[in-house]
Amino acid sequence: MSAIDLFSLLVPLTYLVMLGIERLIPARQFPDIPYWRLRGFCFLTVQGLLATLTPLLIPEAWLERHRLMDLTGLGVAGGAVLGYAVLSLVNYGWHRSAHTFPLMWRLFHQIHHSPERMDMSGAALFHPLETIAFFAIASVVTTLVLGLDPVAAAATGYIAAFYGYFQHMNVRTPQWLGFIIQRPEAHCIHHQRDVHAFNYGDLPIWDMLLGTFRNPASFEGAVGFDKPATDRFGAMLAFADVNEPAAGQNSLGRRANPTS
Repeated sequence: MSAIDLFSLLVPLTYLVMLGIERLIPARQFPDIPYWRLRGFCFLTVQGLLATLTPLLIPEAWLERHRLMDLTGLGVAGGAVLGYAVLSLVNYGWHRSAHTFPLMWRLFHQIHHSPERMDMSGAALFHPLETIAFFAIASVVTTLVLGLDPVAAAATGYIAAFYGYFQHMNVRTPQWLGFIIQRPEAHCIHHQRDVHAFNYGDLPIWDMLLGTFRNPASFEGAVGFDKPATDRFGAMLAFADVNEPAAGQNSLGRRANPTS
């Protein structure tokens, strides 16, 4: 097994380990959703399939031939550190844009914010179009722009998956950890009912620098969309806006100018 294959295998294994941990020590109570865990596994499977298929859209060999920089000399460790730092900043921009522009919200991101739960079963629940975008962005950043060693690029992808999964775990974490990695409590603020803002970066430094950082000691509250919007799963897959503006609310699923 190659190192690249190993990093690919670590992604679902990490998901399963984190899923097991949160089942042993759950922190917050959320409404039950029928077949919720099955839905999570289905989207994890889709994520794995798209991880295999997306490179066919933008072949790695083409990206390597046209790379803007050649940072293979950084090696695996150095390349992974730099690669993740740059990728997390680009992902911050994508994520914040998906919460700013209604078209991006509807086409890519609203389905991820719809569930009334915040746990590992929702960690891979993204619209397939956004999943393709994630993998395409990662390939462009690590291979075309930075020109990293292929193993370093794979390690960067695994770090991104780890950070993305960790923030969805339904566990309690110490507040100081929020300055190193986005905590579940902080990500609950991001998914909070009528808020759906703040904490756009998996790496907290970008939120701290750009004024969107929130790091609560704990979280108790509702997340996701109100009914019936949260149940309109097929409509969201078909890019429908399920949050028709209500009193004081916009189509991005949040109150105007959220402050908490």
